[in-house]
Amino acid sequence: MARYKTSREGASGKLGNVVTYQMYGKSYVRSLPGSYKDAKSEKQLAQRQKMQLVNGFLSPFKEILRLTFKEEALGRSAYMAAKSYNMRNAIVGEYPEQKIDYTLALVSKGIVPLPAEASITRTADGLLFKWSDEVTGNGSDTLLLIANQRGQYATISKMTGIERKEKSYLWKESTLNNSNTDIWIVFRDYKERGFSDSLWLGQIK
Repeated sequence: MARYKTSREGASGKLGNVVTYQMYGKSYVRSLPGSYKDAKSEKQLAQRQKMQLVNGFLSPFKEILRLTFKEEALGRSAYMAAKSYNMRNAIVGEYPEQKIDYTLALVSKGIVPLPAEASITRTADGLLFKWSDEVTGNGSDTLLLIANQRGQYATISKMTGIERKEKSYLWKESTLNNSNTDIWIVFRDYKERGFSDSLWLGQIK
């Protein structure tokens, strides 16, 4: 791939086997491959399956990823940063039985510390979250909650404003009555400079 300068800002298109396109305010040109070799090898099929799994997993989180993977998005979109991380770290098993491991997958990436322990309990009034308040995190960091009904596109996220030092939060969200809803907690730096990694708390049944 070669970058070039042009007076036609925003030029893009295809001419023969050459493609011109824009990315992050820069113009690029690249040639298309003449042919694909061994396009159906097991290694390539495994890679395609990984891409399908990760795209399916991340698609519902596109909006929130713009915030929670922002610090990882250097020269690329936050979604691509999230995709790259989960392709490398969240897939387990051998082709064709590969799958997403929710304990390894992330919907937030950052350096803000996570609590050493966290839990979720369904109560008559809503979902009760509890976590430890260890010295490695600032007590004024705030809680972000993310929920997604598995297999569905809609995702719910809430910047609660609840501080780490409060150690608990009751989420009164009626739509969370749906079964098979995955729940994550994330902590945001108290100066809003970044986020923690996400922590998957499991599924609400």
